[in-house]
Amino acid sequence: DLQQSGIILNKQAKQNTPARIRMSILYAVAATVDGRVVNTSNLSESWIGYSTKFGDGAGDFSPLANLTATETAEIGRVMGLPLKFTDKTPEDGLSGLTDEENFGFTYAILDNYIRSGVCEDPAAKEKIDTLRKHNNHKTQPIPAFRF
Repeated sequence: DLQQSGIILNKQAKQNTPARIRMSILYAVAATVDGRVVNTSNLSESWIGYSTKFGDGAGDFSPLANLTATETAEIGRVMGLPLKFTDKTPEDGLSGLTDEENFGFTYAILDNYIRSGVCEDPAAKEKIDTLRKHNNHKTQPIPAFRF
């Protein structure tokens, strides 16, 4: 029991642990059926580190990695996917908030900034730049000593 050990999980640990458990289960199933795990993160999420390291940020291949959230939704529309999938309000399913409530800015602002380098909202730009800098480690290989 963690509480008896004096360890109390903070908010981040409580939110990230289920994503890591899910990924462990997905890899167990993939190993059982000789499959591969798809990382469904898009460029917008990765740009600001909106993923759980070794959770939803893991996978064996990542078909959406270079597409923004806006572009991903548009591809779904062009493919004829039901609007309930392409136009639903994105949420992480863990915090009880939408992605944009968690961010403090919209995907439209983020995606425009990613593609154009322009963000006319100074507060959003500062927040995006801070998130990108703080979470860049999630998109980099694990640091290792070189001999």
